[in-house]
Amino acid sequence: MSKITTTKFGHLTDKELVILIQQNQDYLGEVYKRCKQYSISFMRKKSNSSMNDYELDDVFHDAILVLYEKIIKGNFELTASLQIYLNSVCYYQLLNKINANKKDASYDDNFSKDDDSPMSYNTSITDTLDDIENPKESQFTAIEKALEIMKSAGGHCYELLTLFWYHKKSMTELTAIFGYTNDVNTRVQKSKCQKRLEKVAFNEMNNQQ
Repeated sequence: MSKITTTKFGHLTDKELVILIQQNQDYLGEVYKRCKQYSISFMRKKSNSSMNDYELDDVFHDAILVLYEKIIKGNFELTASLQIYLNSVCYYQLLNKINANKKDASYDDNFSKDDDSPMSYNTSITDTLDDIENPKESQFTAIEKALEIMKSAGGHCYELLTLFWYHKKSMTELTAIFGYTNDVNTRVQKSKCQKRLEKVAFNEMNNQQ
């Protein structure tokens, strides 16, 4: 039985929720509550339980952001339920994730785990916040806004990036916190989260113009 009625905005239809999300991204949290459990279960079956909960959560988070990006463009038409739509997006994101994990596994042999090594995967990642000297710049504002959007959308990217940027957690600490297999995979995940953040921030900067 659906658990929609147990949520704060359970009285809203999916189409009403889409309209509200256009006005305020905080309503993404309602979609997260409504759809996450079933989508995670759906993906667990599709992946034959080969992926851990953090990885499945990451795929669902990507699907939520895909939904959000389509909604804010203003021409999104929901022709099925949000659950069906997200499951469809999750399915294709899941396939991409599985293929990406196969590629990531080869990084163990190609990159040193020493952060100071010139061959470290960490050297290919630009830490966006560190590049902004003036905190009043529109870029910084867009990043802060993007972080809030990612927080509303759920998932672990918001927590991972804030732990890395603001709490100065090391790759080893983040590996332990999120249960990744090793520091290299943590770097890969951090990079993906950051690229996702930069994409959302770029959209926010365009909306401000």
